[in-house]
Amino acid sequence: MDFDLTAEQQAVADVVTSVLQRDTSWAALVDGGVTALPVPERLGGDGVGLLEVGTVLTEAGRHGAVTPALATLGLGVVALLDLATNEQQDRYLAGVAKGAVLTAALNEPGAPLPDRPSTSFVGGRLSGTKIGVGYAGQADWMVVTADNAVVVVSPTAEGVQLVRTPTSNGSDEYTVTFSDVAVAESDVLVGSSAHRINQLALAMVGAYADGLVAGALRLTADYVANRKQFGKPLSTFQTVAAQLAEVYIASRTIDLAAKSVNWRLAEGRDADDDLDVLGYWLTSQAPPVMQICHHLHGGMGMDITYPMHRYYSTIKDLTRLLGGPSHRLELVGIASAAQPGTAQPSAAQPGAAGRHADGPGAMFIDLTPEQRQLQAEIRQYFSTLISPDEAKEMEKDRHGAAYRAVIRRMGRDGMLGVGWPKEFGGRGFGPIEQQIFVNEAHRADVPLPAVTLQTVGPTLQVYGSEMQKQKFLPAILAGEVHFAIGYTEPEAGTDLASLRTTAVRQGDEYIVDGQKIFTTGAHDADYIWLACRTDPEAVKHKGISILIVDTKDPGYSWTPIILSDGAHHTNATYYNDVRVPVDMLVGEENGGWRLITTQLNNERVMLGPAGRFASIYDRVRAWACKPGVNGVAPIDHDDVKRALGEIHATWRINELLNWQVAAAGEDINVADAAATKVFGTERVQRIGRLAEEIVGKYGNPADPDTAELLEWLDSQTKRNLVITFGGGVNEVMREMIAASGLKVPRVPR
Repeated sequence: MDFDLTAEQQAVADVVTSVLQRDTSWAALVDGGVTALPVPERLGGDGVGLLEVGTVLTEAGRHGAVTPALATLGLGVVALLDLATNEQQDRYLAGVAKGAVLTAALNEPGAPLPDRPSTSFVGGRLSGTKIGVGYAGQADWMVVTADNAVVVVSPTAEGVQLVRTPTSNGSDEYTVTFSDVAVAESDVLVGSSAHRINQLALAMVGAYADGLVAGALRLTADYVANRKQFGKPLSTFQTVAAQLAEVYIASRTIDLAAKSVNWRLAEGRDADDDLDVLGYWLTSQAPPVMQICHHLHGGMGMDITYPMHRYYSTIKDLTRLLGGPSHRLELVGIASAAQPGTAQPSAAQPGAAGRHADGPGAMFIDLTPEQRQLQAEIRQYFSTLISPDEAKEMEKDRHGAAYRAVIRRMGRDGMLGVGWPKEFGGRGFGPIEQQIFVNEAHRADVPLPAVTLQTVGPTLQVYGSEMQKQKFLPAILAGEVHFAIGYTEPEAGTDLASLRTTAVRQGDEYIVDGQKIFTTGAHDADYIWLACRTDPEAVKHKGISILIVDTKDPGYSWTPIILSDGAHHTNATYYNDVRVPVDMLVGEENGGWRLITTQLNNERVMLGPAGRFASIYDRVRAWACKPGVNGVAPIDHDDVKRALGEIHATWRINELLNWQVAAAGEDINVADAAATKVFGTERVQRIGRLAEEIVGKYGNPADPDTAELLEWLDSQTKRNLVITFGGGVNEVMREMIAASGLKVPRVPR
């Protein structure tokens, strides 16, 4: 999987950037050859495709350019390249390279991007009203969707009336009325449909909005990095860093949604589901983060000579064009209600060219056929792995006998090493396959030895000695050895650099003394992956080492901490003269901080798997499809559809985040790992509340299935409370996002 721009896209981005850095006008785009990029070579253009046009619009958005680029290139040219004959293209596109404007008339009063427009086309005559038609007064041609056709009309044709209407960003926009307009047969796009035109339009709007949010984020980050208040940069205030991180996460998620849609369309793959998600995500996430950007700018952002208003105003216009978040969520909900499960986007359609799917550096945003086969295999495996009695026992004891038996079973079946290299006993797949494994486990509510398998194991593969690798890695894959992480302390909390547990070397051993708290699974663990201070004189994190502590040592003890879900997950652990052989030092003495950051990056991704959302979605949807009170299925209610739509959309966005981080492999971006953790942990809490709301509203607790679902949701929502501070408290994660992802001065400690 590869989310990076293709070489062609990067070249286009460089051209557009070089133009817009000097001048953001339409004339500059024309003079710089940008408008010629998608024009066919036979007409004097460069003949680039849909992905590259999307890149043009993203860069235009990034620079805050308010021009006819979206109307002409995104709504006009892309549609005509997709649906018009060569002869039609020669007629309509002939002047685009030199600055001719095109547009599309798609929206109708009360119907944003309708697949069944009320505008009629009968006997070669067009009648109806279109709203929000950008630059119609300047356009040579308009692509118009009607009830049973797509046609191309000149704005100056007899029977066409233009009325200019207001926009937030001041760009030209019109209501266009067609009164029995004659349309020649040669101006009908044969075989086209409003649905296809709307798909392309939404994809292009998504690409433009992606750039707008990214540009506003960069503008804001630079401002708070350089603007000083009380003698220090604004970015060093924790609240400012946190707000900046919110914009970063929104930008990242909109980018992923837009890239996925455009890639799927370019590849000829089914994009309906991702298009619905993009429409909702863009309209629900972009406007509020634009307001955050304005807030962080203060009065400067309000100045009409400063560019911030262009980003916000244009996002407002695009949100209106798409119908707003309520409308877009309704569409996601309707689509989700009509299809089972989490609605994985399908593979390539028959005949799809797949021109970007092969070769190094080629964008590819989907599971391969082999990965889909593995996903199906794992999904089937997990569906029968746990007995009802084991599931019931593990609801209250996630680390007891039943859990041990299940993990050993997975080890015997060779399922624990999906993403591990073959040299360490794994199946030789990569990070994407490992993420598939994790997501499917969470989807089926199968507990994993996550700390052992996904954090300790991979860290040992890189930093462990040969003896440690031979001793632990095969036992981990067999499901025979379990680790717990000993980081958090009563006084230090999540500030690991302030830990006080000490390890003093005496000959061939370290003597460990101290206390840890919230050590999950420590009551059943074979070993503790312990962070301790080996150099008390060193500056904070520089004197920390990682030791592997055998829990059979007589100096080790624990006391249980029962959590709000009624289960025994975690403990307080005590280390009184615990003796640890020197060969159980991982890596170098006093070099533990590097291991901790490596392990925590892995753990942060682990804490935000999309499978958590899929599990809630699948269970609630299955319940909602059954007849309820008075024989009416809950899914027939609009608010249930909307709730399921939000859960589904959030799942898909989280999956794309998972894929992006997994695809990075060892080059994992600290900010993206932290963003995945913040997004996944906080959104799953919201989704849990949403699920409980609709089940509580439409369910009868006296019904056994409803009671069981309510109990399961209650345990899930309580269990998910810990993940916003486990693995690094989200407030600190936001600081890391701002400092690492945006390179602004960090919050001081």
